[in-house]
Amino acid sequence: MKPVLLDPELIADIKRVERATGQPNLFAGFVSQLEGNLAEFRPTFSGCIARGDTSGAVRAAHTLLGACRQLGARDLSDLFAAIEISAKAGDFAEAQRKFDSGATLIAQSLEALKRA
Repeated sequence: MKPVLLDPELIADIKRVERATGQPNLFAGFVSQLEGNLAEFRPTFSGCIARGDTSGAVRAAHTLLGACRQLGARDLSDLFAAIEISAKAGDFAEAQRKFDSGATLIAQSLEALKRA
């Protein structure tokens, strides 16, 4: 099954907010922030695990889940939901495997968001 990268209706809503508020780079700013957060996820997550900060590891995954969902990156939010579930279960190795195996999805989703 082909991934559902973006929710076009949600993105259209964000673009309407851009126009209504006179902030033409609002969406692009959110995408840029997401890109930075994605780049920091692995070191942040790994650091939490190394410190025994389970709630921090779960929070890191949950934060990205929410950001992806708010921007309409459907499958990417599903990826971080799965990572969060693994982290909550204490299976950090599985959470990291899911993140690593999602590299292509992450790259495709970011590219699609930048083009949106």
